[in-house]
Amino acid sequence: MEIRKLIRIGERSYGITLPREWVESNQLRVGSPIKILTEANKILILPATAEGVAVTATLKEEDPEKALRDVIAYYIEGVDEIDIESGNISALVGRVEGRLPGVVALESEGKLKLRIVTKEDVNVDEVVRSMYTTVMAMFHLFLDFIREHNEENAKELLRMDDQLDRLYFLSLRIIKKNIYQNPQGFVDYVIVVKNLEHMGDALDRATNYLRQNKVGCHKELVNEFETLQKYAEEAAKSFLENRHEGALKTILERESVFKRLLALSTCEGVAPIMHEAMLITALAADIAEAAYSKYIRQRT
Repeated sequence: MEIRKLIRIGERSYGITLPREWVESNQLRVGSPIKILTEANKILILPATAEGVAVTATLKEEDPEKALRDVIAYYIEGVDEIDIESGNISALVGRVEGRLPGVVALESEGKLKLRIVTKEDVNVDEVVRSMYTTVMAMFHLFLDFIREHNEENAKELLRMDDQLDRLYFLSLRIIKKNIYQNPQGFVDYVIVVKNLEHMGDALDRATNYLRQNKVGCHKELVNEFETLQKYAEEAAKSFLENRHEGALKTILERESVFKRLLALSTCEGVAPIMHEAMLITALAADIAEAAYSKYIRQRT
């Protein structure tokens, strides 16, 4: 934390100086627009762009994987255009295409321009609901795969995990673009979308394990994952529908769910699956905590 003195500007205004490092890291200059959100005892200052002016970034990177991580980071931060210089343009295009919603790749004179055309008025709740729906569909596919061991169910689940990743990146972009409108709810939304994405990853890992290993207790496994799906569903719905009773119920049931899953871990080959199941339980409980925090915040 840094303490700065309030200074007078003119006869009726006050101001403070901004740290040079913050200004430069956000590519601001004299005349750059700034977003200001005021509350009773605090003020939030955010960089902003003038109406209709695109936020651009320039990237020079030969390693396609490193370039991809940079592109994803710029995407999430709300950049509108990314100019890339690389000797591996084709490899980078192959990695970017389909990973980030709304990205259009244009190649010219050995350079790659990525233009992001996502709508600014997308409702974050709609994206979160889409993530929730995708996770629930993955649960159904996982249960069907345990029952029938149909390889097509496994392949479809893995494809849906890719779709979940795309929704995750989009949701983070929307949340960060609109933080100044809802700064208090920012953390709760980030927790929810991250945990939904991690749930999908857990189901992905569990599916790949089952494809390669034999396990026992199939009936018990199905029963526990059916219960776990309802548990995760209750947590997500509590957040989306502002149901604090469901959130509290989910939080209080966490330990009993852990105990049931731990008891099943002794079955042949099931321990790695139960590890993923317990992770999903913890993720769902975190979502329920976020839902309850949202309820408390709305009451104050």
